[in-house]
Amino acid sequence: MKIDSLSFFLDSNLNLKRLHYERRTDMDAITRAEARKLIRDVGLSESLIQHAEGVARRAGSVCRMLEAGGRTVYTEKIIIASILHDIGLSRPHGLDHGEASAEVLEEYGLSNLAELVRVHVFPQSAHLSLEAKILIYANLTTGPEGEAIDAETKLRFLHQLAYNWKDEKERSLALNALQVKRRIIAEIEAFIQKSMINR
Repeated sequence: MKIDSLSFFLDSNLNLKRLHYERRTDMDAITRAEARKLIRDVGLSESLIQHAEGVARRAGSVCRMLEAGGRTVYTEKIIIASILHDIGLSRPHGLDHGEASAEVLEEYGLSNLAELVRVHVFPQSAHLSLEAKILIYANLTTGPEGEAIDAETKLRFLHQLAYNWKDEKERSLALNALQVKRRIIAEIEAFIQKSMINR
């Protein structure tokens, strides 16, 4: 398989310059350290960085459990996407900061990672890659400061927010996404349980 060399990087003034990294097989190659530098350089708050780190830890844990049960997952890709999943909150954005995050990642040539983060806020179908589902699950089971939380607690909070939206179209979009997220949570938890049994 051919390895393409890509170049991108940010200086301290956030000017786009060349950062050298390689594109390997099926994922954009960016290290965890580069992802962490990127979210700091774009100005994510310390709280959002803690949340991102918590999501990455949770995603890594889920991946290890699924791998132990015989599933093939792209752990590193999921962890890096988890670190970057809220990068769109670093700039003005519309309703869907998942879409904003994907746009930022595409600007840096990280299109495969962008596809994972794009759907984490408003998934409209559960027909997603396993990697995207793990990211959604990890995000729903991680609190605002990176602490582990029960997914149902977060879903109830999100339901309350969505239900009170005045715009009917946005409310419908959000409520549908919550139903999809419930299915994804059930699916990932079933995979985890099966993995634990098959150990």
